[in-house]
Amino acid sequence: LINLKGKKIFETTGESLNYRNLDEEKFIKNLNELIIKAKKKGKILFSCFSFAGIDTETDKKRVMNIIEKSAVNKMLNSNFIVTNDIEIVLLAANVEDGAAVIAGTGSNFFAKNKNKMARAGGLDYILSDEGSAFYIGQKVLRAAVKSSDLRGEKTILEKLVLKKSGVENMRDLVNLVYEGNLKQKVGEFAPLTEPALKKNDRVAKRILLSAVDELENGIITVTRKAKLKGKFKICLVGGVFKNKYLLNKLETKLKKRFKKARIMLIKNPAIGAAKLAKKEFEKLCK
Repeated sequence: LINLKGKKIFETTGESLNYRNLDEEKFIKNLNELIIKAKKKGKILFSCFSFAGIDTETDKKRVMNIIEKSAVNKMLNSNFIVTNDIEIVLLAANVEDGAAVIAGTGSNFFAKNKNKMARAGGLDYILSDEGSAFYIGQKVLRAAVKSSDLRGEKTILEKLVLKKSGVENMRDLVNLVYEGNLKQKVGEFAPLTEPALKKNDRVAKRILLSAVDELENGIITVTRKAKLKGKFKICLVGGVFKNKYLLNKLETKLKKRFKKARIMLIKNPAIGAAKLAKKEFEKLCK
């Protein structure tokens, strides 16, 4: 929540708002809880909701419709817009033109060069999400199962997965993984690569390097499509970048390819949504 001068006056967090993974009732409940918290801190003149899973115009219209017919719409006086979460990253970094990548539970790539915009990925875990926590977590789980079955290279990930999941037998993972929010559950296994890497586990290293390659490829793709050259910023967002090994490897590759580009780690992309809401409100006032 920011004021009309752009100063942040309140910040909070809540449960998931990826509408693809929630039914309408749960989606509105989670959104409603956040808005109630914000309204206690000040009057909301305009809102921008930047959600993961808003990958097409159909998605946007569907979510707009869900919100418009709910009690949330009344609280906001219909003054809101809906965007994909990748669209606010550059705004959060005060960047007009540049490239952005989100690597959280899922992944998404975006670049803007004046009026030219480019996208890649961002089509959820079956069609894309390369380099994401889901991508890494799935490889961790598969490597652990193969290690247990003796179908693949032995890896410490096998023991780490069993410990984290609280099961004694690898085959019991089926009941744990396939219940509830599959994408989120799988993504939660991604951080196991860190302790495995400290033990010089070759499988964990290969998994992380594979994720680095996918993230680099996504960034290269959108920068090429948007014809970004010379000095520009590459903004990184998401929990995957908390892995220092992965981040260092990716930065090294990007600096080699984009010698004049500046790589930025954006810790609070939500401020970009607040800035966009402010812009939209100012348009209404003209």
